[in-house]
Amino acid sequence: MRLKFWGVRGSIPCPPSQEEFRGKIKSILEQWVAAQPNCRDEHDLDRFLDSLPKGQASFVGGNTPCLSIDFGQEILVFDAGTGLKNLGQYLVPNHISELLELFYLTEKIGALGFDIGGKYWPTHRLHLFMTHTHWDHIQGFPFFRPAYAPNYIIDIYGANKEAVKTALLTQQTSPSLFPVPMDAYRATIDFKDFPRQGQKIGDLFIEALPLPHPGASLAYRIKSPTKTVVFATDYEIQTLELEGGASLIGLIDFIAQADIFISDAQYTYLEHATKTGWGHSNALSVVEIASKAGVKNLYLFHHDPNYSDEKLLDILDKARAYAKLIQNGSEMGVFLATEGLTIQI
Repeated sequence: MRLKFWGVRGSIPCPPSQEEFRGKIKSILEQWVAAQPNCRDEHDLDRFLDSLPKGQASFVGGNTPCLSIDFGQEILVFDAGTGLKNLGQYLVPNHISELLELFYLTEKIGALGFDIGGKYWPTHRLHLFMTHTHWDHIQGFPFFRPAYAPNYIIDIYGANKEAVKTALLTQQTSPSLFPVPMDAYRATIDFKDFPRQGQKIGDLFIEALPLPHPGASLAYRIKSPTKTVVFATDYEIQTLELEGGASLIGLIDFIAQADIFISDAQYTYLEHATKTGWGHSNALSVVEIASKAGVKNLYLFHHDPNYSDEKLLDILDKARAYAKLIQNGSEMGVFLATEGLTIQI
């Protein structure tokens, strides 16, 4: 099972500022000159960059939520934030996209007239699971290349298929919001209510759990024959506690013994105190429930767009310290979800 983060921010995309970019370059150059005064070889530079503390030679990322999971021939995608655009470019690279456009034009003027989706191109199937339809989780869909490719079949699951369809297609392709009409999508797109009993896809079994968030949200548990991953973004632990013990126990049971738990941790503990009811959690509270559930590896996700990389790394340090404090010697790993991060389990 291979996981890749294509977008990790919440609320709104946030590319790095010029000041943040220049600051990283300046820091790297200063350390490079001090550490390697006589070496300017490209391989030396690569090794030096790899040796820098996490976050100094990279960015956490500014795209909104999107995660892919590859397992054998199956491709699962979770949420359609702006990170979905880069996933689409990976799945349908430039040379393939240009060929598809060429064949589309020749079909349109009648020069060829054959079914390029089924006869001349292999058919690909994607499974897109939507946690909910707030804008930061749907913004990438109009820029998702497979949606415009006739050889793609895209099954889209959510708590309410009609609400998901309206958000992804009707609203986003409204002429007042977006210039490309809905009929430009040439993929076969099928919207489905996520089944209460769960969904089997190949050797994977996916379950869903409703979580408290304004407008509601779904968490997903993905289980292979040997590994378990839970994706739970946009929920608030404090609301679960207010709803009563059963709700919090339900979440702990859902994430129990997960090999990887990807969790909303948008706020610091102090800032969360001023934003209770906004539908997001803080890193320390997430560490606490993950530890109780016996999670093996926790990935903090859905980072606040106002938080710098430096602040996020500080949050990570505090979360790791808290995990050690409450775990009594257990070994749960605590990590920061960063754009482009790939995990093989």
